[in-house]
Amino acid sequence: MSEQEPVVSGESTGTNQMTRRRFVILGGVFGAAIAAGGGGYLAANWGPDETEELPRVKMGDSMNKVLVVYGTKSGCTSGVAERIGAALAGTGMSVDVLPAEDKPDPAGYDGVVVGSGIRVGQWHSAAKDWVRANAEILQNRPTAFYTVCLTIATDPEKTDEVRAYTDPILAESGIEPVDIGLFGGWFEPKHFGLIERTVLKAMKAPQGDHRDWDAIDAWTAGVAPKLKV
Repeated sequence: MSEQEPVVSGESTGTNQMTRRRFVILGGVFGAAIAAGGGGYLAANWGPDETEELPRVKMGDSMNKVLVVYGTKSGCTSGVAERIGAALAGTGMSVDVLPAEDKPDPAGYDGVVVGSGIRVGQWHSAAKDWVRANAEILQNRPTAFYTVCLTIATDPEKTDEVRAYTDPILAESGIEPVDIGLFGGWFEPKHFGLIERTVLKAMKAPQGDHRDWDAIDAWTAGVAPKLKV
């Protein structure tokens, strides 16, 4: 559902369709929410209870400039983006880490890394919109993608399913990424709204922070040379 961030999605078919069991769970939760207070209640309680400032970070001092863009709701993916940025800076690059909502211009960068958490089998809209808006530029410079999803940590057999979440974005944008990273996320209830917490608990999503920092560092070390022009 959220970046994990746990995800409500299809089984290992590679599609974004939900299973019947999960659909029933979601339908019950949404129906109860609407009955309790209508669509406004649902909208007000879907997101996190507390709004946190999205981090905007500059790292390193080099002629080789890389932009790291992220889409998040709970804050999980912003932490992953910062970790990627720090690892890239450690290889001698100058890095800007910015939220997709800022609509950063990638034209002044040598390479780009863009990623998002998952909600209902899709990237967050801000990240998708940013890729669409900058597709022509991204087609002409090294670009890596990454997805943050609890499924990676809890069910490794669904790696192909999670990997497929980027397929519609790549097909629409025409971007050929130099690499695609897949990272586990979290289910920290305090970062989720009432509706999300209810759904995730009903699905028995494991609580805790399941981000594997070593895996993120290893992926970044491998992708760094591919971002240099």
